[in-house]
This record gives sequence, C-alpha cells and structure tokens, in this order.
Amino acid sequence: MLATIVLATLVTLPTSTVIAITNTTVEVGDGSRLEGATVVVSGDRILAVGKGVAVPAGATRIDGSGKVLSPGLVAALSQVGLFEVGMEDAHVDTSDKAAIAPAFRVADGYNPLSFHVAVDREEGVTSAVLSPTGRQLVAGQAFAVELRTALDAAPDLSRPVAMLGGYDGGVAEQFGGARGSLRLALRNLIDDVRFFKKNRAAFDRAESRPLSVERSHLEAMIPVVDGAIPFVVRADRAADIVALLDLAKAEGLKLIIASGAESWLVADRLKAEKVPVIVVPSLAGQKAFDALHARDDLAAVLVKAGVDVIISTWDTDNGTTRLRQEAGIAVQNGLAHPDAVRAISQTPARVFGIRHGTDSVVGVVAVGARANLVLWSGDPLEALSIAERIWIGGEAQTEPSRQRLLADKYLRAWRADRKAEQKADLKAERPAASRAP
Repeated sequence: MLATIVLATLVTLPTSTVIAITNTTVEVGDGSRLEGATVVVSGDRILAVGKGVAVPAGATRIDGSGKVLSPGLVAALSQVGLFEVGMEDAHVDTSDKAAIAPAFRVADGYNPLSFHVAVDREEGVTSAVLSPTGRQLVAGQAFAVELRTALDAAPDLSRPVAMLGGYDGGVAEQFGGARGSLRLALRNLIDDVRFFKKNRAAFDRAESRPLSVERSHLEAMIPVVDGAIPFVVRADRAADIVALLDLAKAEGLKLIIASGAESWLVADRLKAEKVPVIVVPSLAGQKAFDALHARDDLAAVLVKAGVDVIISTWDTDNGTTRLRQEAGIAVQNGLAHPDAVRAISQTPARVFGIRHGTDSVVGVVAVGARANLVLWSGDPLEALSIAERIWIGGEAQTEPSRQRLLADKYLRAWRADRKAEQKADLKAERPAASRAP
C-alpha cells in the first residue's frame, strides 16, 4: 500500500531522475531480506521498495537478477581520507598527542580527494565515522562523512557525532600508572566542564578556580556531559567496562564501548543500560592481560544477549576496505548473516545518529531513506563479490580508484604481451607445420 501511494505521486516527477532496480534480492539493512524485489529511486531518496512495485514510465531500469542490493555500508571509527601512507608521519592526520584533547577534530585533516576514499567506496562503503586513533583518555571528536570524491564532500564540522577515548593500562600510564587515576581524571574533567558551563563569564575574566584543560576542550566536552553525543571508549577488561558503566550512569553520559574483548561477561548490563559495543572480529580473540577472557565469537554472543553490535575495522592494517570481510569473519564465528549486515549498515547509522539533512536516514533500504545503495554481484559478505554499481544520494559513483586504474593499466599491458608471445609462438611453429607430409 505504501509503495502504491508513493508511486502515485511519482508520475509528476521528472522521469530522468528516476531509476528502478528490478527483480533483485534486497538486504534491507535491518536484518530482513526481500527476494525478487524492485527499488525505485528519485533524486536522493528511495521512493518504493517491495515485490510487485510498478516501474514509472520513462524510468531508467537496471536489471538486478542474480544480484544483491544493499544499503551503502557505514564504517564506524574509520580513518579513510586521514592518511595516505600509514608509515609516513607527515601524511597521517589521525591523532593528537595530548592526554586529554576533546577539541581535537580529526575531520580538520580529511582529504576527500585521497585515493583511499575511492578505494573504500569500491568496497561498498558510502559513509564513514571519521575518528581519532590516539590511545588517550579523551582523544577527540568524530564526524560523519559520505565518501564522495569532491572538495565539497567534507564533513559538517558543526555536528560531531561522538567523542573518542580510552580506558586501559596503557592510557593510565599518562596519569601516574593507576586505573584509579583515570577515573579521577575523568571525574575532574566532567566537574570542570559543568563548572565552566555555569561560569563562562567568570572564567573569561580569570575570576574562577583553575580548570584542568583550556577553554576549547571544555567547550568540546559540553555535548558529551549533556548526553547529546556518545562517549566512545576503548576498553577490553570487564572490570574497566564496569567502571565506565558506573561512571556513565552516575554522570548521565551516553556510552559506547569499543573493542570490548571481555564485554560478553557484562552483556546483561550492557543490554539493560543500552550501551552498544563496537567490535573488530579479526582481533576479538587476540589475548593480552586486559583480554584474558576474550573469545572469537564475541559479536555473536553479544547479539544473542540483546546488545547492539557494530562491526568495525578500527586498528586493522588495511582500514575500511576490510569492513565486509570483518562481517564475514563474525558470521564464520557464529553471528547470523542478517545481524552481520545490520552491524555494518543500519546499526552504526542509528547509534551515531547519521542522517543527511534533518530527516533522511542512511544504512537501510526503505521508503524515504537516502539513496546510498550498492548493487553487488553476489552476497556482499562474500570476498569475491564485486560492487558493480554504487549510488550516494542517488548519484552514481563511477569514478574508478587509482588502484583500479593501475590494475587495468597493467592488465592491458599483460594481455598485450601475452598476445605478442602467442603470435610469436604461432609464427615459429608454421615452418615446421609446412614440412609435414
């Protein structure tokens, strides 16, 4: 009925802006799947989704038979566009060195023309949460961005979507070495932010008590202390996660746990307090003193317990290009396929509040959602599947990556050399063949 209503209004729109992907399998992104469905897009929005949906006259038809249409993937805690060569410090813009740096905006270093943007997009990633990587108590702000290769595709710096931080033994070394010092530093920071918020004029006149960080950092922390944006904290040890949960509950913070190797031990509390966990499945089973109870099936166990799980590639060498492979690893370790798709599309978009404008959601193939879509040759979690068509805001992304251009260049050269070799072989064989009886 909804599709019929939408299409009834569609006939008044310019048909040149309308495309219809027909007879395809749709991974909706919310854990459901549609077979033999049609998706109609006009401009930057999805207008209809479902079986039996009529295609408007004049619309551009794309046959999706044997293919899979999914929402564009959402890469949480990504560094795409923030570095070129990871081992060359001059080309890495992912972290500040200060122990407490809330005002650090990693997105100030974002380069939408970085070759990594096109490479990651070819892997089906259409949105990313740009995040700092520093191992600090408060590492800085995260911002959402769409992976369009254009200078006007920079993130909106007025809308941070999260604050990043860390809580483990390594971070504690910056505060005297004890975890108690970490909690004390966080409590002092939160107290200072609340004091600053109430006493800005006195602070500016130098008539207030000394505060732990400078003005810009205090300002940046206000949305975190007010619960307007989440505080994403990297922690593995169950005891550390409990300490963070206690602090978040006492201070009214919106908490997200990243890494969370031992988070399954407190899954019931994470569910009850609606705290999501961001996991990297390929690293979930790696052992350290902070992760003695780690397990490879972490994502599956958390989802079964009712915890929101986001799959990320944070801290992997190949960055965002591994996102769907990470989801596949989670499936290999027991996570249901629909839950894995949801963990790299709808869930990160919802948890981080990623929208285009004020009302257009991403990460899902649904009526009214932004048309960030990928048409795959097969299962998107299968490594051999290819993103054949990609749309961001309904606009086809056709610019190949530098990686693709180089591959095509050398493949053409190899084919030309092979053809010349075969021609030479045939020429060498002809005299012998002519002497045959």
